[in-house]
Amino acid sequence: MSLLPTTHSLADRQPSWWKWTLTLSLAAVIGAGGAYGLSSLGQMTRRASAADSATPSNDKRPDSDDASNGDNGDSSHDPSRLDVKVVHPKRGGLSRTTTQPGVLHAFEYADLYAKASGYLTAQVVDIGDTVRRGQVLAEIFDPERKQAAEEAAAAVEQAKAQVRQAEAKVTSAEAAVASAKAMLHQKQAQMGKYAAATKFREKEYIRFIELTQQRAVDFRLADEKQKEYESALAAEKEAQAEIEGAEAGLTQTLAEVVTAKANVAAAQSNVRLLEAREEAANILVQYLQLVSPYDGVVTNRNYHRGAFVQSAEHGQSLPLLSVARTDRMRVVVYVPDRDVPLLDRGDEAVVRIDALHGEEFRGTISRYSQYEDPANRTMRAEIDLENPTGRLREGMYGGVTILLERPSEHLTVPSGALHERTAGGSGKLYVVHGHIAREANVRVGRDNGIRAEIIDGLSHDDLVIVSYSGSLEDGEPVNAQPVGEGAP
Repeated sequence: MSLLPTTHSLADRQPSWWKWTLTLSLAAVIGAGGAYGLSSLGQMTRRASAADSATPSNDKRPDSDDASNGDNGDSSHDPSRLDVKVVHPKRGGLSRTTTQPGVLHAFEYADLYAKASGYLTAQVVDIGDTVRRGQVLAEIFDPERKQAAEEAAAAVEQAKAQVRQAEAKVTSAEAAVASAKAMLHQKQAQMGKYAAATKFREKEYIRFIELTQQRAVDFRLADEKQKEYESALAAEKEAQAEIEGAEAGLTQTLAEVVTAKANVAAAQSNVRLLEAREEAANILVQYLQLVSPYDGVVTNRNYHRGAFVQSAEHGQSLPLLSVARTDRMRVVVYVPDRDVPLLDRGDEAVVRIDALHGEEFRGTISRYSQYEDPANRTMRAEIDLENPTGRLREGMYGGVTILLERPSEHLTVPSGALHERTAGGSGKLYVVHGHIAREANVRVGRDNGIRAEIIDGLSHDDLVIVSYSGSLEDGEPVNAQPVGEGAP
């Protein structure tokens, strides 16, 4: 026996690192294979159970009431089945809305310019002041305009006096006409008397001529009767001349009436002309005052008291004041092209103002432009909002939701329940019949990303699968767990 120690190599005394690596890899492969086998076995077991439950027996048909209802009303839980969550479809379809940013503007606003040049002698309002319609906001000093207005008023009064004088002449002329008519009537009456006397004297003269020829009377008596007859005839002619004179006088007075009336008309026309000039002068005087056109608030001021301002007609570019009507506001919103065909006057709208912590204001579409901006394919629409307290301010903004179409009568389900959908509106989802998941073909309407509208292929009593773990196929046995009508 040797006393020298036995010598071994390094490999004999220490295990190699690659042996440990190989051992761990084999363990991992064996574990994965086992897990896959267990999963496959569970899947096969569930499908076998579904096949067994679907296979008719001698004493029970697959379409019996017990099979169709399954555990819809049963609280039993089979671990071999896939757990799914289900809901009933909700009655009432989706509404069509559009939500766009909107900006508040004053319903009306005006820049008030000076129409007269002069010194700004008074300005009783400033930025932010509330004003009333017709309130005088500023005054300009221009004495020449006031003087011209006073002269125009005096000229009107003078012209009215001339009208009164002309009307008095008409009255005088009409009185002269009446007098001339009376004189004419008097002359005509006298003419009758003279004509009768002439006829009498003529007959008397003829009778005396006959008596003279019969030598019954003296010729001298016949001569006297002739003289009387000729005197009566002369008086008749004189009366006729007086009648003609009276008629001429009447004609003259009638002409004077016409002339007087024409003078009245001319004087009245002159009054109207001077009144128009007076009104124009007064308007120019009114330009010395700036008046608020409506109830509102002063939003801008460019001049102070004492400043010399020029008329806007002579080149003034800045308004003295700006006034905005604030008892009513208009919300301006731009509707995108896809929603334009559905927009109508009277559509309900909800405006949420960011500055007021999202407070909602309700209104309707008051007007829209019927024109799309080619730059962004949007159409301007406006909503009128009453603002009696003045809380709404120019420039505020927020979201505007417009109800384009009201909800339909269709059913809705959570959008996530649809596991397949085509561009043509067809879709697929799973419903539970008994303990079995069945794929249903449906026709889909609107979808807002939260709920989808089902137009056809589903009833309110169906149980729609909305979520599950793992994979799900048509005919899969499941445990249905209702999550209520309020589920999304």
